[in-house]
This record gives sequence, structure tokens and C-alpha cells, in this order.
Amino acid sequence: MIILIFIFGYLLITIENYISVNKVIPSILMAVICWSLIIFLDIPVYEYELGKHLILKKDSKYLLLFHLGKVSEIVFFLIGAMSIIAIIERYSGFEAIKELIFTNTKRKFLWIISIVSFLLSAIIDNLTATMVLISILKKTISNYKNRLYYLGLVIISANAGGVWSPIGDITTTMLWISNKVTTTSLIKKLFIPSVLCMFISTLIASYMPIFNGNIQIKKNDISKYYLSRGFFMLKLGLFLMLLVPFFKTIIGIPPYMGIMFSLGIMLFIVSKKYRDQSILDEILKKVDISSILFFFGILLSVSSLESIGKLYSLSHWINETVFTWKITIFLFGLISSIIDNVPLVAATINMFSYPINHDLWHFIAYVSGTGGSLLLIGSASGVSAMSMEKIDFFWYLKKISWIALIGYMSGFIYLLIYPFFSL
Repeated sequence: MIILIFIFGYLLITIENYISVNKVIPSILMAVICWSLIIFLDIPVYEYELGKHLILKKDSKYLLLFHLGKVSEIVFFLIGAMSIIAIIERYSGFEAIKELIFTNTKRKFLWIISIVSFLLSAIIDNLTATMVLISILKKTISNYKNRLYYLGLVIISANAGGVWSPIGDITTTMLWISNKVTTTSLIKKLFIPSVLCMFISTLIASYMPIFNGNIQIKKNDISKYYLSRGFFMLKLGLFLMLLVPFFKTIIGIPPYMGIMFSLGIMLFIVSKKYRDQSILDEILKKVDISSILFFFGILLSVSSLESIGKLYSLSHWINETVFTWKITIFLFGLISSIIDNVPLVAATINMFSYPINHDLWHFIAYVSGTGGSLLLIGSASGVSAMSMEKIDFFWYLKKISWIALIGYMSGFIYLLIYPFFSL
């Protein structure tokens, strides 16, 4: 019964655009219903211990509280990160990025936009980076048709950039917070394949006729004072977010504590430097509560399957059926272009018992991020671009998907042959 409820809820999440039901609703409902059935029917629950052996637990309420703590780590990290980004936006920090774009040809502008998307998404996450670049492109490229092509490469580059950073993509963050990967190993293993995905995709696109000719970049229409303030807040915000992996690696505090510390420092500086006592109320209004509730619901739903031992059984079936886990992960990447990659990665984390920094976790981080670029609905950045710029699904499939697939394959092939380079 719990499995059927999860499948039905998952289906509703997948087709939310067709049934006009926000994915937050089924994610919350299936989490509550699944755990209510476990508690009411007194279904046996299990907890994994070292070595991934199933240990029978008698108290399902205690296990729910345990999983709630794990979910809360991700939820509070997202709240802190979203709040810092909202402060940067409040003080025109992202407007300052436009001043960094100096070029007179469409092809050079494409490369600048792709590189900025790639680097920015590694710090402020791929969804926010995409939204920032959409805002910049709207003020820069007046021709709607031309702008769509740039947006296609922004989606690919932003998703690739989020892969190699522990704070760049929610799925990578989930792996990092769950202690499946460390910051140094993530950068070491995934930076080059991520660059390959972005670089090769942009290189192919740069030869398209649409990127021939010149372009004229409009100047910012904000005053020098606000522009200077924007640069300061942008540098401060990015620096404080980059401190979070440092705190975890050097001091050992969990990421949600690090992001809250950075948020506290930023709020203190803003309140003292700009005498803005109402900043906290303003940024809390901009925090995406719907995304927070979605992650809360979907992660607790997955934890219910873990607790009744079904993910453990599924992992054994996969290991016995599939020749190598690399095939499984490659298919996961293709699947992530169709269905939401958050529950996919959440289930994968709970299914496999490989040690920290195992290649499997790096493969998952790569395919779940870059695989979402294959279709417009495969990633949060793609969905946001679709809603903000009314991009047609089939236009993206025809014009951009094949470029994204080549980029995805280039990085994946590098991951396959990487062990030979390290010999």
C-alpha cells in the first residue's frame, strides 16, 4: 500500500504541468500518508547501521524523528542559501554582473554567458544562476528568437556548473550533506567533466548561424552608487557562501550551521552598514517556501520506503541484475531528464551502501545534474526558464537537446576513462 501511494504521488509530481497541480501538494500528502500508515498499522521498520545491515526497530515514531532530523539539515541549508541570495538581489548585486560583460560579437557573448552561468551556478546554485542570467538577457538581447538560443546554453552551462560544487545543485548538496562525498573529492573528480560538458556544448552551439554577427550591449541604467553597492554585496555574498564548505572541511560543523553563520554575518553587516532594520522581513518574503515544502515532503516520503526496507531490497535486486552499477547510473541520468531528480537521488542515497567518495556517488552527482539538461522539464533551471520566457518544449527538444546530449556524453566518457589517467 505504501509503495502504491508513493508511485501514485510520484506520478502526480511528474505530470504536474499537465494536471495543473503544484508538485508540493502530492509530495506533502504522500509523506504524511506513508508515515501515518506505518505508525497506525504498526508496520515493522528498520534502520541501517554501519555496513548497511538492517536492524529492526520497534518504535516507528523515533525513526520518523530521526529521518526528520536528516531532512531538516537540507531544509535549513536551503533557507539560509535562499536568504543570502535574496539579500544580494535586494541590493542590486546581480545587476552588477552585467558590467562584467564587454563584447561586440554574438559568439563572444555566448561564451561569456556560458562561462558566467557555469561559475555562478557553482556558488549560488543552478536555478538561481539561470534566473539571474534570464534577467540579464532580457535587458541585453531584445530579439526573442535569438534570446532563446542563449537561454538553451545557459541551462546546459548552469546545470554543468552546479555538478562539481557542493552548493551548486540541490542533488549534489544532498550527497554532500549525507556524507557521500567531500568537497575536495567532488571538485577533483567532477570539475573537468563538468567543464567538458559546458565547453563542448558551447563550442558546438557557437558554430550555429544564429550566433554570427555583432551585438550591442546596453549599459546599466542604475546609478554609480547603487552599482558600487551591488558589487560589494555580490562579492560579500559569494564569499560567505564559499565559506560554508570551508567550515565543514576545516571545523567540521554541518553545512546548515555554516550557511546560518554566513547568513547571520551578512545580516549584521547590512543592518549596520546600510541601517536596514527591515531586511530580514523583506528577504523572508522572497524565500521560496514551495521549494522548501517540496523537499520536505519528497525526502520524508523516500525515508518511509527506506524504513520499511524496500530500498534495501531494490538495491540488492539491481546489484544482482545489472552487470555494472555504471550502466544503472547512466540510465538514471537519462531518467532524470524526464522525472524530478531530487527523489531519484534521495532514493539512490538510501539504496546503495558504498563508502564516502566512492566513484558511484560522483557519477550520480554528474548524471543527475547534467542529465536534467536533455529535456526542458528535466531540471529546475529548465522549468524556470520555460515559465519565465515561455520556451516551447518541442523547440528545445529540436534545437538544444542534441547539444545537451553531446555535452552530457563527453563528461560521462571522461568519468569512465578517468581511472586510466590516475594510474
